[in-house]
Amino acid sequence: MKKFNLSKMIIIALIIVISAFTAIFISADNFKNNKNPSTMTQIINDGTGTIDRIIGAPIRFVQDKANQVGNLFDTYKQNQSLKTQVADLSSTKNNQESLEVENKELKEALKLQETLTDYKSISANVITRNPASWADTLVIDSGSKQGIKNRQLVMANGGVIGRVSQVNENSSKVSLLSSDKGIDAKIPVRLGSPSDPVNGLLASYDEDQNAYVVTSLVGEGNIEKGSQVVTSGLGGDSPRGLLLGTVIDVKETDQGLNRKVYVKPASNLYDIRFVFVIQGMIGGN
Repeated sequence: MKKFNLSKMIIIALIIVISAFTAIFISADNFKNNKNPSTMTQIINDGTGTIDRIIGAPIRFVQDKANQVGNLFDTYKQNQSLKTQVADLSSTKNNQESLEVENKELKEALKLQETLTDYKSISANVITRNPASWADTLVIDSGSKQGIKNRQLVMANGGVIGRVSQVNENSSKVSLLSSDKGIDAKIPVRLGSPSDPVNGLLASYDEDQNAYVVTSLVGEGNIEKGSQVVTSGLGGDSPRGLLLGTVIDVKETDQGLNRKVYVKPASNLYDIRFVFVIQGMIGGN
């Protein structure tokens, strides 16, 4: 029975194909000779067109969906390409900004070095600065092998930033003056006018004021806001004349018997990359 049905379907398919080709041939001949197609030809043409639409509809549907999927893939690839380009541009911009900052700090370091002609110094790079102790310490890439010694003052960005507190063979730890843990070794400083100077000790850092605090003042000289504060060299622990900052406020304590001076740091204490470790003055303190 199945064999009979299959043969029958083949015969019907052949008849349809032959009829379609016949209709196409007749239509082409009529078109060539400008003749109107016969009624039978019109019926065959209409039937062929209907069959074409029925058979072609699923094919066209699949083609449309395939085109839509292809367009989606193309759009996805374009988006991925754009994201990559944006990431590359962002990375390039960040690298450029980092290089600009580094170049600026190198220029400032060279400028600072020009002011240290009277001092023996060792240049070094900051290699470690832990976010958890950002305001307390940093590590530089020079140690005892390069001539670094404990308690030497360290300068960067135009002023004193700290003191060497630990020395290894090829690295050293620097305790910053901005540490809220206090300054272990207080630094003797000089402020006021050159003709009537006032000596004191840089003792701590005030986070609220973002300023060094100078206490134990000796001298009756006038201390004006904006005047410079430098190392005095007294005690022999540090060379004189190194800039620490400028006076921003003077407060009286103990019924006016003592004064406390707030000093704005001369250095940018947040971003430190290059430093100079001061070994001493050329020819002595």
